[in-house]
Amino acid sequence: AHYYDATPTYSAAPYSAFLCVPFIAINRPGYKDSTALPDAIPEESTFLQEEGRYLHNKILPAVWKAYAADYGASSIVILAHSLSVPMTIIAAALNATTPSPSSNEQSQHQEQGDVELRGKDPEIKAEQTAPVADRSKEQEETTKENAKPYPLAGIILSGFGTTPNAPTMARVAPHIDHTAPSITFPTSLKDDLMLYPPSAGFTDPEVYEKTEELNTSAGMAEFGDAFGPWPTYWREKYAKHIICRVMYTLVENDCFWMSTPEAIDDFAGA
Repeated sequence: AHYYDATPTYSAAPYSAFLCVPFIAINRPGYKDSTALPDAIPEESTFLQEEGRYLHNKILPAVWKAYAADYGASSIVILAHSLSVPMTIIAAALNATTPSPSSNEQSQHQEQGDVELRGKDPEIKAEQTAPVADRSKEQEETTKENAKPYPLAGIILSGFGTTPNAPTMARVAPHIDHTAPSITFPTSLKDDLMLYPPSAGFTDPEVYEKTEELNTSAGMAEFGDAFGPWPTYWREKYAKHIICRVMYTLVENDCFWMSTPEAIDDFAGA
């Protein structure tokens, strides 16, 4: 989550405040002090699918319940980068296909399954944005009509694709121990792959100073699913069911994924 508020210069907070749109940054389950997925992965499922269900069933309803009324929000837009893209695709599909619960069922579900937001104090505090004084009558009626645990207006996806970058995968392979619970790439390797060497002049020197602080281990189950089973099920099982607006972008020289026009069209066509 701290990626979105790394420095005063490189932060979502000023844009959030200027636009009066709350920006809530979360850590995925198991990252840093975020609670790991609560149950063992069912045999018929995978890590990313359980992560997506957890986002849909627990995290997003809790965020909506905690902040929507205070800021006059009418919906949620999810901004997902890299390994958070799969869980977002799954959550968006479930939001579109899961029947809306009755008010009694919804209340019971929330009482039994609320997640803790750690004092309503995410990495980028919603309090940094100016609250909207009053919601319009139309917004309130829309909220009442939408009985889902949270209304999803759109998803923004970046840093994830369908065709792995073979040269990069060859470079990171020696650092991956498939028997370990997590992967931590050396900061020098991450800088070289994701930011390019300082001599290239592509990245503000201020950003390199944050590499060590922002470097976080990735779960092997998450990484293994993304580059393993994920391609076999995401299109038919989830992507084709999404009905909200989708924005997708992949930088020209993404280190992990090919960004050719064909690769972009392949992802977008799902």
